[in-house]
Amino acid sequence: MSPTTFKQLNDWLHWLETTRPETNIELGLTRIHKVLDNARLLKPAPFVITVAGTNGKGSTVALLESILTGAGYNVGAYTSPHIHRFNERIRINGVEVSDQSLCEAFCDIDRHRKDNWLSYFEFAVAVAAYCFKQADVEIAIMEVGLGGRLDATNAIDPDLSIITTVDLDHQDWLGDTIEEIAREKAGIMRPGVPAIYGDPSVPESIIEQAIAVEAPLYRRGTEFNISVEKTTWYWQGKTRQGLEENIQKLPVPQLVIDNAATVIQAVKLLPYPVSYDQLSEGIARARLSGRYTKVVVENKNNDPVEVVFDVAHNPQAARKLRERLEQDPVPGKTRALIAMYRDKDYKSVVNILAPVIDEWYVSEFDSPRALAMSDLKDVVKDCGGSVGDNTPMTDIVDCSSSIDRLLIVGSFQTVSLYLNQAVE
Repeated sequence: MSPTTFKQLNDWLHWLETTRPETNIELGLTRIHKVLDNARLLKPAPFVITVAGTNGKGSTVALLESILTGAGYNVGAYTSPHIHRFNERIRINGVEVSDQSLCEAFCDIDRHRKDNWLSYFEFAVAVAAYCFKQADVEIAIMEVGLGGRLDATNAIDPDLSIITTVDLDHQDWLGDTIEEIAREKAGIMRPGVPAIYGDPSVPESIIEQAIAVEAPLYRRGTEFNISVEKTTWYWQGKTRQGLEENIQKLPVPQLVIDNAATVIQAVKLLPYPVSYDQLSEGIARARLSGRYTKVVVENKNNDPVEVVFDVAHNPQAARKLRERLEQDPVPGKTRALIAMYRDKDYKSVVNILAPVIDEWYVSEFDSPRALAMSDLKDVVKDCGGSVGDNTPMTDIVDCSSSIDRLLIVGSFQTVSLYLNQAVE
């Protein structure tokens, strides 16, 4: 059946997943650039913000989206991967694009690709660009999938570049050192276009690339900074005109405060005014599924049990998750149900989380990259933890009480699988 005859989104997605699985990664800009050029989508919005980084990309996009839509601007946001459904990847003013609009976009992109083969991710980026152009968005926020330099989103020139953090992840694709990985992520920088780096420790290759392309660089700890108190925090940085600005008494966000600091610097560099109230309300309102998401479920005795879902799948994310668990203690036990990809640094993730986990349960998901339960079990045992395998989430909840909590962690696949079960 030709994809041009598809009328349902599920048909398009089934075709996409069976002919070009998401696990088949093919980096490069030649294919996607040709298709976007054919479809006149190389500039899907008057202002484009590209967000790269090892961790914090999704939170940064969510915060930007919340602030800018709350300020009355027409905003498109592209993120990946999704947790519940493909529509989550493409939003207009915080609302997921409809199945019908996505079908129209897939048809148009498939027509314009001609003989060009596109990967799953390239198709998704092109579909997002089409949806943004059709909706006449003023600001398009594009989250990089992998790296930066050769990622499909980088075929679209940004008007502002953001790199949240850099840590070891995807070494098979990006390099074995922080500097190598940072150099790949710095590939989203453009000549003369402002770039923001959101972590206090700035790799040299970030600075070198900014100098090479003459991109004004705004670094956390240098051009902008924050101070945090118990119930509020303060931001200091620079405006688009180069003036110093101090913002006081900001609300503590539900998402990571470091990303909120980066986002404020981004907002201050936009040609779109945002008031203090719009900034504060947007920060307080921002949420992101699967990032320390709490859901309360009942055990067999009808007692409430807290379940925390977090997609942490690399050492940097695990350290941040451990901090949040330590700051948010429970009087009982913390049990963890974990499943991961075998190409992730799963040993470090387990070692980092081990001090805050009382009991472990290992699982696996359906993917050629999935880590075997036996391998994950061995790592937990090496940490001295008690471990069970292939235990249903409901059974773990049933052995927990209202003073305990269950952590579901390890990847988007893990969170997607169990979060869907929890909310059914």
